[in-house]
Order: sequence, then C-alpha cells, then structure tokens
Amino acid sequence: MSDGDMMAGGGSGAGSTGDKTAFLPRSLRFLTYNVKGLNIPEKRRRLLRELQALRTSVVFLQETHFRADAPPQLLTRAFPTGFFSNYTQGKSRGTAILFAKDVPFVVNNTLCDDEGRYLFVKGTISGVAYTFASIYLPNVNQHRCLARIVKALDKFQTGILIMAGDFNVPLDPRVDTSRRRSTIPPSSIRHLKRTLDSLHLVDVWRALNSGARDFTFYSSVHASFSRIDYLFMQQHQLHLLLESDIGTRTWSDHSPVWMSLTSPL
Repeated sequence: MSDGDMMAGGGSGAGSTGDKTAFLPRSLRFLTYNVKGLNIPEKRRRLLRELQALRTSVVFLQETHFRADAPPQLLTRAFPTGFFSNYTQGKSRGTAILFAKDVPFVVNNTLCDDEGRYLFVKGTISGVAYTFASIYLPNVNQHRCLARIVKALDKFQTGILIMAGDFNVPLDPRVDTSRRRSTIPPSSIRHLKRTLDSLHLVDVWRALNSGARDFTFYSSVHASFSRIDYLFMQQHQLHLLLESDIGTRTWSDHSPVWMSLTSPL
C-alpha cells in the first residue's frame, strides 16, 4: 500500500460514521526460517503457502542453497520484493529477505556476503528507517564468524535493527537443548554473547519466555532438540514488541520463529 493509498483510506474513515477500523494500527510480523534448500519447486511452493498462512510481513531465510549464477525464481505476487545472498563457490548456504506485497518497503542499500553467510538490507516503511539482517552461522567457530558479521552490521545499520537467523548455537544449553548440554565450548558461547551485547541485541523469544524450554531444530543424527534459530532486537526498541513464538516444524528440520511489532502502518 502506498503512502497515497493510506492517506486516502484515512480520509474516507474520517468522513464515515463510526468506522473505527480505518484507524486501527497494523502490526508487522517478522519470521525467520532455515529452509534447508529451496531448489525443488514443491518446497518453494510449500514455503510461500506457509508464509501466507502465518500472515508474514518480512521473512528471513537461511540455507536457500541457490547457485549465484542461476538462482531459481522465488518471488511471487504475495511476496514480490526479495533480496538474496548466494554462495559463489557452490550450491550451499545462502540467505534471503522477502517482503510481503502489503509492506511498503523502500530500499536504501544492501550488503551481500559472497560466502552466503549474511545479507543486510536497510530502507524505510512509511518513513520509518529499518535495517534487516539474515544470518547463517557455520557449525564451528560460530563466535568468530558472528564477530566479523556484527562488525560489518554496526557500520551498515540505521534505524530499527532486526537481526535473525540460524546461529547453530544454543545460547544457554541448560534450557535451549533437550540434553541440557552442548558440545560447543562455554568460552565460545560467552564470546558470542559479548558480540551480541556490543550492539545491545536481545533474544526476543527468550525475553518473553524466561526459563521456558522450547526448541527450533531436531538433529536426527544425535536424536536431540535444540533452540538455535533466533530473532534479535536492540534493547531500547523492545517497547515495540507485541508477541513472539516458535512455530510447528513441518517440511524442514527447523521450526519457523516469529514475532509481531507495532509499526508505522
């Protein structure tokens, strides 16, 4: 919806009798999803159907597995705007950020990683500045990779920052794993947390569910569950947060994680 359309809607509402729905603010729903490859057309269709069913406004994807030289078509009428970071050396990794058709996003700048580990996009929604970051960390030395990414993000970001992705790390193994332990060294987890703290980033789901145990990933190799998929916001922006939840794991081995924020719409 364009700014002109919104102004027209507000004007007609002001002239009507008792039609208060025209003045109700609309929230934005952000969702992150490790899709474990989208080169099969049916997987792309299932993803897009699920995003529509979950009323997603902006989605952060990881492990798209698109080749940089010949990526398949993912955009549709429901999600006509998208940005992609594909691994240039093969068909693995890959991140993406898609915007629903009813989100009037105006892009200002993007930053892609040629290793397919991260994608930054910044712009405005109804005049409010946002920066979005989709991140896919490796399964070793996650803290070093994140430190490099956050350093670049700190220079890039403006406005409301939302960072999401698959970190391949349970931030608190005691509650974020079914076995209550992790093979990742505690020193690496501490280093990773310090990197998040440097940008005042808060794990949104944990902020609303202190002490709760729920998981986003099932490892068939280890027969264990863990919470390794996250949405982050900066602490001073948490007043915008309405709710957050972990979705049902269906066709991917990861569950989607989503949150709703108050918005300028």
